[in-house]
Amino acid sequence: MLPSSGFSAVLTADPTLVSGYSLLFDGMLAASQTTTTPRWVMNRLLLPRTPRENGRARFAPLGLRRVEAALRASGLAEDELAVVAPRDLEKAVGPATRVVAISSGEPCGLGMNSSTMTAIAGGEIYPQVLFRELLRAVRGRLARVAPQARVVLGGPGAWQVVARHGRQEELGVDHVVTGYCEGNLAEIFRALLAGEPVPPVIAGKEPPAEGIPAIHGASAMGVVEISRGCGLGCSFCTLARMPMMHLPEDTILADVQTNLAAGQSNIAVLSEDSFRFGALGTRTRPEALIGLLSRLRECRGLRLIQVDHVNLCSVAQYSDEQLREVRALLVGATGCRYPWVNLGMETASGELLAQVGGTAKMGGVALSDWPEFCAEQVRRLCAAGFLPMVSLVMALPGEQEDDVRRTTAWVEAVSDLPVTVFPVLYAPVDGSTPPTARELTETHWRLLQAAYRLNFRWIPRMYWDNQRAAGVPVAKRLLLQALGRGQALLWKCRLTGPRRRRAK
Repeated sequence: MLPSSGFSAVLTADPTLVSGYSLLFDGMLAASQTTTTPRWVMNRLLLPRTPRENGRARFAPLGLRRVEAALRASGLAEDELAVVAPRDLEKAVGPATRVVAISSGEPCGLGMNSSTMTAIAGGEIYPQVLFRELLRAVRGRLARVAPQARVVLGGPGAWQVVARHGRQEELGVDHVVTGYCEGNLAEIFRALLAGEPVPPVIAGKEPPAEGIPAIHGASAMGVVEISRGCGLGCSFCTLARMPMMHLPEDTILADVQTNLAAGQSNIAVLSEDSFRFGALGTRTRPEALIGLLSRLRECRGLRLIQVDHVNLCSVAQYSDEQLREVRALLVGATGCRYPWVNLGMETASGELLAQVGGTAKMGGVALSDWPEFCAEQVRRLCAAGFLPMVSLVMALPGEQEDDVRRTTAWVEAVSDLPVTVFPVLYAPVDGSTPPTARELTETHWRLLQAAYRLNFRWIPRMYWDNQRAAGVPVAKRLLLQALGRGQALLWKCRLTGPRRRRAK
């Protein structure tokens, strides 16, 4: 039951984060939409509501679940704290409320994917729009019933608000917590709940891996962390200086069991490089990942295990047999034909990648050998039964036309494989304005066309297959396929038609 006077601390996020997705790709698809997609399509098809349990959200982003767990461990009682969907703010926020903490991935729309989607599709990215709407609703509710309460922003997009001078005041956010913060979260909230002064921007403190608390409630998309950080030094990544650390297997297993108990039968194991789980530096230990996945497969009720990011140099350290074994453990008995992995190739130019800090990412591969090395790892993944999703970054600092042409040639050279390619616009991590569509050259547009010829062929097959393996009803799959075909037609027009000419 919800207390009549509201909770002391309320945790929430915009609907692209607090939703009842079946798969990781569902969330990626919804968060990639701009306002050119009708709002009714978002509300009725792409943003399934998370069920409620005693007024609380059954599924919420993993970051909020970690915050919830850390606050519970610090002594905050269950009736003082709640994670809620935006639609339940009116009931959760009352006179007793002292803190409303919001997680956001795109508060200012500065991420690479967001800036790319808005540049090509037009409009504003929905996570930014829905975040603003949520913030207005929070501020309006607090003004009526709890004017003394404070609004705190955190999450993976918090850096955007700090980087943009004056944006925090403009948004009406009292405090921003940056980075992982389980190490000092209790201290921050104690001060906030007591009404004590707190700085407008607070650097979060990350605990050691064994100090990361297991979650108390299920995570959206069944997301569980297996490692944090990356530390490879790429200048275009916010995690470039954060060394990778691996969560204890028992914490991971506990998080999976929490999701399964809530009915979340499809799990996404997340890392900046899943194949580096258990590694010593960049030297992989395939037996560590295989051992973890084997333990997960013993969990009753688990269907599909998904992964996200994988480093090409880590793939190279797995034998073909080990790649096939990992795939078999991910798929289980679901019959999934196209388990996907995201590969950050960034560019086919080894010289350019080294210039922007990607030398460690290349793992000692000679600059001139980088494109063929990447192609070989993609071929090996395809042979093992994966669908590689290669990500590229356009308009990197120092990029030349020849770099783009070489990357386009690379994409065309792998077009006979089951592979997808997603070029995104470079987004400065200092919050400065990212490139726009007007800055794309004819060569960039040819790269986009080559990439999306592959995407239009393989993404519908992958999505249908993954949804089937995850148990998504046929009717919903057909609706999403119809939506996808419509969007593919629009994108074909935008990549070749008048919008592209106007952007030049």
